[in-house]
Amino acid sequence: MSIMDRVKNVQETYNPETDSINSYEGLKDGSYNVVAASIARSDYDQLSVKAEVIEGDNAGMSEFINLGLDELKQDGSPLPDFVIDRNIKTISKLAYVLGVNISDEAWDDMGVLVETFKEATGKQFTMELKLGKNKKNPSRPYKNYDFEKLEGDPLADNSQPIDISDEDMPF
Repeated sequence: MSIMDRVKNVQETYNPETDSINSYEGLKDGSYNVVAASIARSDYDQLSVKAEVIEGDNAGMSEFINLGLDELKQDGSPLPDFVIDRNIKTISKLAYVLGVNISDEAWDDMGVLVETFKEATGKQFTMELKLGKNKKNPSRPYKNYDFEKLEGDPLADNSQPIDISDEDMPF
């Protein structure tokens, strides 16, 4: 895409008089084949997975999936049980599709949980993203995820060795 094509594309939906420069649309509702590009511990003591889209019109875009197990909000009040339960289910499903085995110790220690997940960096999976309205902050919609194993993941462990003949070598 040339720079003029890009300019025209941006100017179709951007009004410099009323729109913020810093607006970022992000991914829309949909199903995306992604790779776990990086896995880290966030500044908020959460498991942070950077899922990068690998196919289609959104290839190269990233979704940051941040999941915590804190039982208290920042103000010290209890977090609703359904939020904690949903995060446990989300972490469990993500572990399943990435082939990660979570120990009991990892559930009790975010550092251990993150280190356990780091082995899955580079693995591919399918991410289903559904956005919900956030009445308090409409510019930051609620995000609901579901995950599936990506069939035919080229990075999956294949026990069959690859046979390359001398004729196939480029030198």
